[in-house]
Amino acid sequence: MKITQVLLVEQNRMELVDKDVPSLLNSDVLVEVIACGICSSENPVYQGKTQNVPGVSFRYSKFPCFMGHEIVGIVTDVGKDVKCLKPGDRVTGVAYRESGFATHIIDSHEVFVKVPLNIPLEYALGEPLMAAVNIVRMSEPDFGDFIFICGDGFMALLTIACLQLYPLKSVVVSGHHDERLKIAKNLGASIAINALHEDPYWIIREHLDGQHHDSQNTRWLGGVDIAFEFAGAMSALQLCASLCKPKKRAKLMMPSFYGTDPFSIGHYLMNRAPTLIACHPAHSRNINDDLRRAMWALENGIFPMEKLITHVFRLDQVAEAIEMGIDRGDGYIKGIVVPDPAKLESDLSTK
Repeated sequence: MKITQVLLVEQNRMELVDKDVPSLLNSDVLVEVIACGICSSENPVYQGKTQNVPGVSFRYSKFPCFMGHEIVGIVTDVGKDVKCLKPGDRVTGVAYRESGFATHIIDSHEVFVKVPLNIPLEYALGEPLMAAVNIVRMSEPDFGDFIFICGDGFMALLTIACLQLYPLKSVVVSGHHDERLKIAKNLGASIAINALHEDPYWIIREHLDGQHHDSQNTRWLGGVDIAFEFAGAMSALQLCASLCKPKKRAKLMMPSFYGTDPFSIGHYLMNRAPTLIACHPAHSRNINDDLRRAMWALENGIFPMEKLITHVFRLDQVAEAIEMGIDRGDGYIKGIVVPDPAKLESDLSTK
């Protein structure tokens, strides 16, 4: 039996590679990949910005690079010590050992959880869903909090879907795409601001303080309780920091800041004094626990994956898929790579 993988062999160039299925370690499972999500965190990898950089994941530090980590699939074989999973089980998880853009992937049984039977398998992209759960849990939203979300991409929308379960005063989202902002409103955002046409800073200040605040001559003591930065840009992080409630330990959540921009929010740290919280999946208190919570949320209709997965690609279209995600055009929110479209359990194959 062969595994077909898509590997990044040089900057901006992917290649299909076949290899024999290796012998499983005692704790391993072999999973047939039904779908693998395309994650924007891997855009710099594709663009050749991570190779030979100290501290970068082994997946991305040299060519060929393993890409794709948002996998969901069906167990086809297990190592001799695996008791919790068996062939035929539907699973998702945080599998990093090799490329998720593949027909099959091998990893430890410990990184997988089962997918509820009543969920179309391709919706159960465990890694981003657990990431959203982790982001919200780490932010510890409180009764009556004012929330600002900077960014209107997939992860921002998942976070808004989670936050609508909490008794919050307001959730304001800022982005650049009218269609995504409309979805954000439908998911529970109080105000949606297109930052290409309006300044989120002044709109939020007016919303917090009313029109009678003298912004020129009066120190602003207002601000948001929690700001989430999803745009992955220093300008967005600066905006979030400038809006944090001063000297009240407002929380500045950083789930998407993985770029190489100089970190330049020092004066905000002094004058607004937010608590900076890095909340990537690796910061999860318990990844498998967050995965199970994410599956519960998906099963109970909290994550509207049918609205958020907008594009489906074959294995030989991974480069096109990543480039479309970078361009963010054509109504794109979230793309998935599907080795065999005939095995999809929903109508996503028509997208």
